[in-house]
Amino acid sequence: MKEQLINDVLQFLSGKLPPEHNTDLRLYLYYQLAEYDVIKKCTDIAVQDEKTYMEYLYMYLAALKMAGRSDKTIDHYKLQLGLLLNHLKKPIHDITTEDLFTYLAQCKALRQVGNRYLNSKRICFNSFFSWLQKKRHIVYNPAAALDQIHYEKKVKKPYTDEEREILRCACKKERDLALIELLYSTGMRVGELVRLNRQDIHWDTMDCIVFGKGSKEREVYLNASSCYHLKKYLLSRTDTNPALFVSAKAPHLRISEHGVRQMLQRLGLRAGVEKVHPHRYRATAATNALNRGMPIQDVQALLGHEDISTTMIYCTVARDNVRAAHKRYLAA
Repeated sequence: MKEQLINDVLQFLSGKLPPEHNTDLRLYLYYQLAEYDVIKKCTDIAVQDEKTYMEYLYMYLAALKMAGRSDKTIDHYKLQLGLLLNHLKKPIHDITTEDLFTYLAQCKALRQVGNRYLNSKRICFNSFFSWLQKKRHIVYNPAAALDQIHYEKKVKKPYTDEEREILRCACKKERDLALIELLYSTGMRVGELVRLNRQDIHWDTMDCIVFGKGSKEREVYLNASSCYHLKKYLLSRTDTNPALFVSAKAPHLRISEHGVRQMLQRLGLRAGVEKVHPHRYRATAATNALNRGMPIQDVQALLGHEDISTTMIYCTVARDNVRAAHKRYLAA
């Protein structure tokens, strides 16, 4: 009844409000009505489910692990779903769309979180309940009725050629220069980079195999610059650590993702370049490859994306290229 009431209000205001305000209004209404009973509550004693909601959660997390999802992804789902289930404290099959929408509305109102974060929660919920439905633990997926929560999508700005040269010149250690050159040449993720060992580099063919998301391996390639600086860096090392990149100070442990991000942050401050982080090198590699004529399918393979639409997020097509293409294909 409550959901019907909210739908009637939104239907009445249809055409009177900008479409992007509908989600915010729906969230606000659910939040305001959360403490009100619009229908008579059932007083029957519910049949106790054979499994608790947390048991279902751990079954789902185990399924994600078996599917090869990364530990980061599993931890994220565990956190978001754990917060939801502990808040609702209801049997899995009793959770409704209204419960989920009210929870999201409360998160937005009380924690002042953005729509991007709320939509990531919605995706977690939909994945979890879709899996429960597929395994026939529940009859229907309550998250399926949750509309996508729209948010402003900012285009990832790649480095200019000048910025990349400034960063090169600002490197004080051969390790740092080799690292940024490898990130750009291969377009690999920082997590893939820190797992590499010396023996993983194939110097004769100038390539290596990296293990990406879902434990999937793919081949990436070194250009002449990255190959030269990587060789120079490795020849300068005196440690016996098999890791491709190690900390500058003894005992020269394998560098971590956090260590790479900190190094690049310091490099950016020293060079006067804003927002220097490893993922931006990945976006730059994809953008430059596309703008210089690499087919989008090859860029997709380079980055290791299953869906080509994901690849397009990283690629910012130069305006001059669009103008030239227009003249070529639509001049007449």
